[in-house]
Amino acid sequence: MYISWTHFYIPKLFAGLAFLVNPIFVYLIFTEKSNKFGNYRFLLLYFAIFNLVYSMFTILVPISTFSLILGFQDIHSYRYCFFVFLSDGWFLEASEIGFHLLSARCSLISGSYAVLLTHFIYRYLAIRNSFIATRFKLYMAGTLILFLVYFGTWNVIVQTLGWTSGEVNTYIQTEFLEIYGIESPNVNIISMLYNVSTVSAQSNRAHLQEASSEVILRSWVVLISLTIISLSSILSYFVLGYLTIKKLNENAIQFSQKTANLQKDLLKALSVQTIIPICVSFCPCVICWYSPIFNINSGR
Repeated sequence: MYISWTHFYIPKLFAGLAFLVNPIFVYLIFTEKSNKFGNYRFLLLYFAIFNLVYSMFTILVPISTFSLILGFQDIHSYRYCFFVFLSDGWFLEASEIGFHLLSARCSLISGSYAVLLTHFIYRYLAIRNSFIATRFKLYMAGTLILFLVYFGTWNVIVQTLGWTSGEVNTYIQTEFLEIYGIESPNVNIISMLYNVSTVSAQSNRAHLQEASSEVILRSWVVLISLTIISLSSILSYFVLGYLTIKKLNENAIQFSQKTANLQKDLLKALSVQTIIPICVSFCPCVICWYSPIFNINSGR
């Protein structure tokens, strides 16, 4: 498969940095006085472990996306189809385990939403002086359950509805071979093929379809489901952040200046951590998912 050096090395570079930075981050957190971060240290450890797992998948299960606006090697468009595929590594060739790993790799996007959401929930509950201090182990169990729900839901949607049929492989085969130098049926692919435009034939004014009704329906269900998960998560961040700030202002008299400043600093840091995945994960996903709907030819 043709792979540009940027797409081959840059993800591995960032993954390597994650393996360097996160252990240092954990060390600094746990060498601080325990009363400074309290139980929140373990939530930060959970965040660091997730980053390491995500980075490991980045190396072992490298993926590439192909759509109208964001291409693999360049800007390229191919009608109404978006697909993501394994582009390198041990699981490049089409196989059941390769497809499961590809699905898991994509589902980690949803997992990142769950990890960030648990941080926002913790900050809000801590400000409200709820059970979080005395029953932290119960909360950590809840965070793991929330992660599994997010990850599992995304994974089930992709595996049951986002699989690539022979019809889609035929649809993209020529273009795929021309660009990547490999037959599309020979790699693991998750795809969405839309048909939102009706083109009238000159002879009988019949409407031409890009794909069968089954493929189109499956693609739209996947798109709507993943959009709901993503948007609801992002909105939850903003709502919980607003409620936390509001509660901080209401209880400003009850907190010491040091405690209030620490809570605000932690919330600011969490806000920055949230902006990054919105910019590098949520926005690119939305562009990739929705750009094929309009069949905008952006050239190569």
